[in-house]
Amino acid sequence: MPVIAVNKTLGTELEAGEVVLTRGAQRHANQRHPVDYPKCLPHLANVIANPRYIGDDHTNSGIEIWGYVATLSTMVLVAIELIPDEHGRYQISSFYMVSEKKAQARRLKGFLKVVVLE
Repeated sequence: MPVIAVNKTLGTELEAGEVVLTRGAQRHANQRHPVDYPKCLPHLANVIANPRYIGDDHTNSGIEIWGYVATLSTMVLVAIELIPDEHGRYQISSFYMVSEKKAQARRLKGFLKVVVLE
């Protein structure tokens, strides 16, 4: 988890931990987003490691990490639970492609922020 970026961007105090993709989350993403699933899957680690935006709409226990994937020519959203499991790992709950237009709409609402790295 890019905790430094998340903490600076959202003002949280997350502990360092690995991000994992469980079989259940894979099934969920494949069922909810069957076209996006095979396209996004190879890019998850890069999106998480190099986010463009991080968001929290405060409607669930997770955050959204958004990154641009050049080979797809689009943004990929990775939803991650903020409550670590018993091993200190953060779990991906879903992922799918999103438009830059949607990113801008969420930024205007204050739910999505440009990543702060310094």
